[in-house]
Amino acid sequence: MAFTIVHPESHQTSWVPILAGQVAYIGQLVAVDSATPLEGIRPLPVAVGANNLTNEDIPMGVVIGFNATAGNVVNNTTYHAQQMTGVAVGSSYGSTTQFRGVEGPWSRGDKLAMAHIHHIDATTVLRGPLYDTTYGAAQAEVLITTACGGDGIGCTTAASTVATVANFSTIYFRSGANMGISRTLTSASDTTHTWLQGFPYTCAVDDSVLVLNGFRPYGTCLCYIDSAAMFFDTNAALTSNYHRINVRRLDLSVAGNEYVEFTFDAANFIAHRAAT
Repeated sequence: MAFTIVHPESHQTSWVPILAGQVAYIGQLVAVDSATPLEGIRPLPVAVGANNLTNEDIPMGVVIGFNATAGNVVNNTTYHAQQMTGVAVGSSYGSTTQFRGVEGPWSRGDKLAMAHIHHIDATTVLRGPLYDTTYGAAQAEVLITTACGGDGIGCTTAASTVATVANFSTIYFRSGANMGISRTLTSASDTTHTWLQGFPYTCAVDDSVLVLNGFRPYGTCLCYIDSAAMFFDTNAALTSNYHRINVRRLDLSVAGNEYVEFTFDAANFIAHRAAT
């Protein structure tokens, strides 16, 4: 599953058209194009600039359904979710395609492909999966090559996916005496890692660890959402382009099923925001 809502402060939902030619998926984060707000929603665009300062697209909601019949919705094998494509410009006139299920102010006889979305704001707690570049691809663990010192602080590893951003990244032990324990990294490297509080037990050569860029176990974090707005891409550098989120829970316990529960930072919902 892609993005889901864990704790909604509001249960407001609505039906909205899908922008012509855009593909929507169940579990997708969606927005209206901030530069050219046309007829319909599209996937939340990737971040451009710090805290998405350049794009300023505002997260609107998560797709939870479609006005679908058997002929106009399909199951996507990549995302394991239903998908629907926005009606091409001009093709709704005289259309015989059947749509159903729409509620609210929209006419049930309209011929537009629509998504049912659950609205989100800065108080909505969401859950999103963590993958390396591609949906379903777990970030690889790496082995410690130089053990921690006598104080349990600092080690070197085989090269991780991407160099970390200092104070916005996590090292998590998957094997050894510290299995299941994590620390926030103060280093900016893909091989040499430091942190403030020592691990309680010996960090040994060949212990397996996950070095995760951008995500802390709690608090303010940086992230990069993929172009289909279906997952967090852990392979992103996060040095120039990123969204800012607030982590409530970071679960790295099961390889391939890592996820984060979070709220979007309030700045994501402000147009003409300041760089942060």
